[in-house]
Amino acid sequence: MKELFLIRHAKSDWDKMDVKDIDRPLKGRGIRDALMMGGYLAEHFPLPDLLLTSPACRAFHTAVLFCRGMKGNCEVIGVREPLYLASFSEMLEIIRNTGDEVKALGVVAHNPGITDLANFFLEEPVHNIPTSGFVHMAFDTDRWAEVKADNLLRHAFHYPKELLTE
Repeated sequence: MKELFLIRHAKSDWDKMDVKDIDRPLKGRGIRDALMMGGYLAEHFPLPDLLLTSPACRAFHTAVLFCRGMKGNCEVIGVREPLYLASFSEMLEIIRNTGDEVKALGVVAHNPGITDLANFFLEEPVHNIPTSGFVHMAFDTDRWAEVKADNLLRHAFHYPKELLTE
């Protein structure tokens, strides 16, 4: 089985208008939410063996904060340049080219690509993965190249506001 986490980067700080988009930092709320969601992931799901992230400051810091929320249980964080503002098909290619020794993979990226990718696999669409939200999917295959909607066993969708209202 392969486990995939599609994670949208945390809330970024739009007040920094003089900063290039790729360098935009996280807001305080984004930091809090990413730590909380990493903790939730660690409590309820298998931990990712590999966490791939866009090189954008907000995405990379989200990956680091998710790892902290998971109590540092991250084997590897890998920065992948093509994940910056990638389309769902570009993300899918990266996922399908992941080594099969990786059992659980996390991808931290941007909308609309991350939501579009989730919807590529799901029967009932997710209209928007909010910042720090994630979709977990389990597939009945041992090869990333064979991950597709037809072998999706189960999925879950979680986001900060959902957890804060429980």
